[in-house]
Amino acid sequence: MAEHASKDPAAAADGAGSPEKKVVRYRSEEDVRKLLANDNFKKFCKKKCGHCGAVAFKRFSKISPLIVRAQIGSFWCQSCGRLLCEAHRNQHTCETEDAEFERKRRMDVGAIRDEIKRQEDAKDAAREAEAAEKRLLNEKKAAVWLAWKERRKHVAGISTSVANMVQRWAVQTDEGRVRDSLLELYTSSSRINLRLWNEVQAPEIRENVDVDAWARLSRNYARACDLTGLVVMVEGVPLDFALPWMPLEEQPWLEPE
Repeated sequence: MAEHASKDPAAAADGAGSPEKKVVRYRSEEDVRKLLANDNFKKFCKKKCGHCGAVAFKRFSKISPLIVRAQIGSFWCQSCGRLLCEAHRNQHTCETEDAEFERKRRMDVGAIRDEIKRQEDAKDAAREAEAAEKRLLNEKKAAVWLAWKERRKHVAGISTSVANMVQRWAVQTDEGRVRDSLLELYTSSSRINLRLWNEVQAPEIRENVDVDAWARLSRNYARACDLTGLVVMVEGVPLDFALPWMPLEEQPWLEPE
């Protein structure tokens, strides 16, 4: 934990004639948060005020550490790093703030104006940087969303072709068990087609396509090909159900049954 003990003249000044006390300083909010972890919380509740030395945090002993974390500013001074009781959180002598006040007191008006301008410029730059970071994050999210939408449209488009082709094969086949099987496969493929297009318009699955529906469509297509001896050709090659953005080992529907 990033903390160190230092002499606190304010603690001595608070009690008449009392000796100086070593006060632990917590230089970051993260250091204070570590005190509030479950294993340390009981010890934290017994800690003393960095100004008057009284037990300061017994009032938190029956409160969840999660709630106390949201109240760090009510008992920790970011300037001097001390933990303080309710009475002295806003009334303690903070040597850091006093030094800053004294420094500003000695400055002339022009220097004060220049410093205020530098501070305002720094705030503006920080706001611009934050806005730019937010824009970049939104652009990345939009790019990811668009990429997955295109992938969903890809599988939905293929499902339309498969459903239409299975229907055509069924219509062109003589009545009998083969035709009945093709009609069943068409009905199933048509439902899958509707499901995959619904995923394009209002996706329920984030950052993926409905691979279960895709696997069922692949099995339907393979069965229809077995029944008819025909295949769907795309740009001169048989239709491929491999999804190019997924490793082949994660696509079990490509394995022959």
